[in-house]
Amino acid sequence: MWIAVAGAVAVIGVIVWSFRRNTRGADEPGGRPGWDWESRLGEDARVAFMEGVRACHDQVGPLSLDEERGLLRIVDPPRLISLYLLADRFTGRGQDGLHDPQGTVRELVAQCVATEQPGVLHLRADWLSGEVDGMDGPGFTAAVREIVRPDGASPSGDGSVGCLEVTLPGSPEEYANTALLDLGRVVELYEKARAERPAMPAAALLRDVVFGLINEAGPGLTWARPPTERHRTALLAASRPTT
Repeated sequence: MWIAVAGAVAVIGVIVWSFRRNTRGADEPGGRPGWDWESRLGEDARVAFMEGVRACHDQVGPLSLDEERGLLRIVDPPRLISLYLLADRFTGRGQDGLHDPQGTVRELVAQCVATEQPGVLHLRADWLSGEVDGMDGPGFTAAVREIVRPDGASPSGDGSVGCLEVTLPGSPEEYANTALLDLGRVVELYEKARAERPAMPAAALLRDVVFGLINEAGPGLTWARPPTERHRTALLAASRPTT
């Protein structure tokens, strides 16, 4: 039942997110990885939105803005939230957001903290205790980073919460974007696959698992902003099994 509900929420989230992007006009390509999420807000709305984000410290605890990649990072519970998504939803609140920016942003962030959805990644500090096939947290992170390395991309890993961030550069025709991969889910899938294929080399098994997760584009993978076909194809091509 929970899986069905979560799937419905994710589908609705993708539809709404994509609809708002398409109905508000095209954005400048080739920009920062965060795709200039501030452009979703007017001047007054930007001031109000930032005021609301600062007030979130009181409710959700330590957080930080990664404006370059367009992400809001929450420490406890560990969450990554797309600033593009938040700004878009804040704009959708209209005058209510301007009149009560603190309450509005707190509500929007609380929804993301409670429910994983497109543009929101829920992580775990205990994503890998001990080792899997001789790989500890840093080793596993490094192994996945070597697999998911599209041309021109700059993968980086946060081993404390088990997240790999892969930034695909922009081009004259298209914006940059950052893929977010939950390494905790990769571990779970890897351990299940290892039980089914005990003799398969670790590197090949891990590549199969990572490719499968990216190909399904389900829980465990999200983006700083809605991905284009080029973004999805580049990520898949980098992780595709060699045989």
